Amino acid sequence: MNIVTDEVLKKKYDILYKKYIKGDFSEVIKECNKILKHRKHQLFFNLLSIAYQKSGKIEKAIDIMKEALDLNPNHPNFLNNIGLCFYKLHKYSEAEKYFKKGLEIDNKHLHILNNLGNLKRETYKIEESTEYYKKVLNIQNDAVPSLFNLVGIYRITNQKENSKQYCKKILELNKKFTDADRQYSLVHKYVKNDPHLIEMLKKIEKDDLNNLEKIHICYGIHKAYEDIKDYESAFKYLKIGNDILKKEAKYNFSQDEKRINNFINFYKKNKKVKITGDHRGLIFIVGMPRSGSSLIEQILTSHKKVFGGGELPYMQEIANKIINEEKIDTSLIHDYKNHYLALIGELNNSSHIFTDKELLNFINIGLILKLFPNAKIINCTRDPVDNCWSIYKNFFPIKTQFVNDFKDIAKFYKLYLTTMNFWQKEFPKNIFNLNYETLVENPKNQIEKILYFCDLEWDENVMSHHKSSRIIRTLSFDQANKPISKKVSNTIKNYKSMIGDLIKEF
Repeated sequence: MNIVTDEVLKKKYDILYKKYIKGDFSEVIKECNKILKHRKHQLFFNLLSIAYQKSGKIEKAIDIMKEALDLNPNHPNFLNNIGLCFYKLHKYSEAEKYFKKGLEIDNKHLHILNNLGNLKRETYKIEESTEYYKKVLNIQNDAVPSLFNLVGIYRITNQKENSKQYCKKILELNKKFTDADRQYSLVHKYVKNDPHLIEMLKKIEKDDLNNLEKIHICYGIHKAYEDIKDYESAFKYLKIGNDILKKEAKYNFSQDEKRINNFINFYKKNKKVKITGDHRGLIFIVGMPRSGSSLIEQILTSHKKVFGGGELPYMQEIANKIINEEKIDTSLIHDYKNHYLALIGELNNSSHIFTDKELLNFINIGLILKLFPNAKIINCTRDPVDNCWSIYKNFFPIKTQFVNDFKDIAKFYKLYLTTMNFWQKEFPKNIFNLNYETLVENPKNQIEKILYFCDLEWDENVMSHHKSSRIIRTLSFDQANKPISKKVSNTIKNYKSMIGDLIKEF
C-alpha cells in the first residue's frame, strides 16, 4: 500500500512552486493534475489554478477552482482565486461575488481586500477602492502592494502630498522599490541639490539594482533634472532607462508589421460577412500614444449622454480569438458583438454612448466595424516629431514594446499612418481625423465637429471638461484635467540638439 504523507506532498509542492517561479507552467500543470487525481489537496488546487492563469488558460483555472469549491465551498483562498480568474476575464460582477463571499468567511483576508480595491479602481469606483486598500493597511501597515496602489490613486486624484507620503513609506520599507522613486518624481517639483535627487543618484551609482529597478530610477532622475533645467543630464538618464527597457522588451518590428497585415487580410477575406441590428452608441478613439486622446475622451465624457470607458483590452482580445477561427459567419460575429457589449456593460449600462480609448485599436478597425457597423472612430493625430518625442520621454510598461528607441517609434508611427490610410479608404464615413494642434488652436470649432460626427447635440459641459469629476487613469491625466490652452507644451525645444536621429525620420 502506497501511503502519501503530507510531508511528502509538501516537498513535492515546494519543488513545483520553484518551477512555477521559473515560468515552467506546463510542467507544473502536468504534475499538479497527476497529484490531484489521487489526493485533493488545497495547495495543488491553488497552484494548478495560478499556473493555468499564467498560461492564459483562465477558463481552465476556473474549472479547477470550481472543483475545489465543490469539495470545500467555504475556503477563502479558493474563493479569492476564482474571483481573480473572473476579474482577469473582466467579469467584474462575478469576481466581486466570490471576493465578497470570501470576506464573509475571513474579513481580514489581505489578498481579497486588495483585489477588491483593484476591482473597484478598474470600474472607476475610486472611493470604494481607496477604502479597501486602507482596510488592508489597517491590518498590515507595511503591505507594499496596497501602499503602492494608494500612491497611484492619490496621484490621479491630485492629492500630491498624500502620494508623496506613501512613496516615502514604501521606500522606508524597501529602498530598492524604485517605482516609488519614479512615482514620487511625478508629483514633486525639484530644485537644485534636491535631497530626493541626491538619493536617487546614490542608488544608481551604487549599481546593485536589477534592470527593472534601474529603469524606474532613471525615469525619476530624468524628471528631476528636467525640473531644474539640466536638459543634458535629463536626456542622459532618459536614454539609459529607454536603452534598458528596449533590451528587456526585445522589440521586433516585423512582428507588429506581420500582425497588422494579418488583421487587414482577415478583414479582406471576410469582407462580405454582414451583421444587422441596433446597439448602443459606441465611439472608439484610436491613434498613437500621446496624441491627445485622453483630452478628447474627457471632452466627450463631459457630455451628459457619454460614458468614458478608458483604455480597454476587450477588442484586442476578441481580435486575437477571432483571427484563429476557421470560418466566420454572421452567427459568430453576433456572439463576439454580444460578448463585447456584455464586457462594457460591466462598467456602464445606462449611458446612451460609450467610449473605448484603446489607441492601438486602429489595428482592429475592420473588426470593430464588422461587429458594430455604425460605430464612430475618432483618429487622434499630432505633429509626428512632437508625438514620437513624447512617447520616448514617458514611461510605458514593457509590454508596449516599440516605445524605447527613436527608429522603432518612427517605424511604428509610419506603419500606423499606412494602416489608417487603408481603413480610411474602406470606411470614409466612419472615421473622423482630429488633429491635436488644430483642436488647441480652435477648440469650440473642433468640438462642434466632433459632436456632429458622433450624432450628439451641443452640451455646454464639453467646454468645461476640466471641471469633470471623472477619473483619468492614463499618463495624460494631468493635461486632460486642465483647460485647453493655445500654449502647447514645447519641452522638445530643450532637447533639439539631442534628438537629431528622431527629427531625421520625418
